[in-house]
Amino acid sequence: MARNSDSALTNAQIEAKLARYDAYPTAHQIAGGAERGLAWLMTICGVIGLWASLSLIIAEKQKLANPQAVLLCDVNPLVGCGEWIGAWQNEVFFGISNSVLGLAFFAGITALGLVLLAQGQFSRWLWQLLCAGLTGGMIWVIWFMYESLAVEGKLCPYCMVTWVVTIALFVHVTARTSQAGHLGQASADLGRAYARNRWLITGLAYVSVTGLIAVTFWNQLSVLFS
Repeated sequence: MARNSDSALTNAQIEAKLARYDAYPTAHQIAGGAERGLAWLMTICGVIGLWASLSLIIAEKQKLANPQAVLLCDVNPLVGCGEWIGAWQNEVFFGISNSVLGLAFFAGITALGLVLLAQGQFSRWLWQLLCAGLTGGMIWVIWFMYESLAVEGKLCPYCMVTWVVTIALFVHVTARTSQAGHLGQASADLGRAYARNRWLITGLAYVSVTGLIAVTFWNQLSVLFS
């Protein structure tokens, strides 16, 4: 009997590994939970985004108090946040600084990540709302990236940190949400393929952004890394 029990357990483990390899969602995911990897990613990215947003708020206060202040984020003529403080691109929504909105956004992401780490489960509508919010965040990243590279020709270091974490959050959250069927069963199969390749997609996005920066500042690379 013990040998049969061990065999059954082994078979169950093999089936679980095959299901995970094929990116089939677990019962916990279908019920609205998340794998610990996604929960940790949301929490860590949320904290990093909070730090970047808070650092930018502090820089803004220093610059407004003393316009001649040399900010820690002003690395060189091409990389710095001082030039963006007070710019219209930094106050697009009702005159509120992007950093304040980012602080609220990443605080929410961190809170959701902590709930998921505690094995909490969300309703389908919350996963859909989270995906919508991250889609909006990605649109903002792409727009601000365009303003930074094509229009102003300057990079904000704290903003670039938010680019990194927003890209990772968008890819992984939308992948896991569609995988679990929270975006509709029709998207579940596509979501499984998406989830299997989420790290590859994230890496390709980072490579693309790095390539765009390199091409844009090709003739100024010595200044960019000085």
